[in-house]
Amino acid sequence: MSPVVTVPETRAIDVHKALADDTRYRLYRYVGLAGRPVSVREMSRRLSLHPNTLRPHLRRLEEAGLIAHEQQRKAGSVVGRPQTLYSIRQTSGTEGRDYRLLAEILCGMVRGKRALEQARDLASQWGSYLLAESGPGPKPGVEAQGRRNLALLQEAMARAGFEPRFRRSAGGSIEITLRDCPFRDLTEDYRELVCTLHRGLVEGMVAGLKPPLTVAEFQPFVERAICRVLAT
Repeated sequence: MSPVVTVPETRAIDVHKALADDTRYRLYRYVGLAGRPVSVREMSRRLSLHPNTLRPHLRRLEEAGLIAHEQQRKAGSVVGRPQTLYSIRQTSGTEGRDYRLLAEILCGMVRGKRALEQARDLASQWGSYLLAESGPGPKPGVEAQGRRNLALLQEAMARAGFEPRFRRSAGGSIEITLRDCPFRDLTEDYRELVCTLHRGLVEGMVAGLKPPLTVAEFQPFVERAICRVLAT
């Protein structure tokens, strides 16, 4: 297991500047969700970005104190170039930043059917916003349109903290498998609210596609930590 690196707290302005770039935000999110040291090759493959594009962004994140790198050789190997692995850098000075406590407090305020409906509507608005932030709409042509829609959904869902998998059907519907629930720490006590927020986010995202889709089925926890959505 890699040692946890603890460094003085980074200035907020440095963090903001580092994460203001979409590519750096995606990199930081991916490394954080991985929960383990990851290589440039893995990030390049999973994010569909060339390694030479990633390296300056990784350096910028490291300069901002957000990630750290280590050199590691393969087990049993004494020759060859060591692999560079990146992981989230743990910072000190986190007093007063218990966002889990804040989430617990806010979740306790959402009670009753009307409050759940309002939470779903708000989540849908955020889903629409995240999709719009992912880039321009699809180019003309059915095939290009389908690919672009999946790319937009991939980006928007990654921003929301999901790790999605997609399967398209000939009729234009999309089956989405959602892994790594971003609100998983709250599901035990607030499952109905968490699932409502998830559905709202996805509804807002697919409604913003061209042509728009609707959520026909939403199946939470079909397997451990896995939800499935059918958008038609």
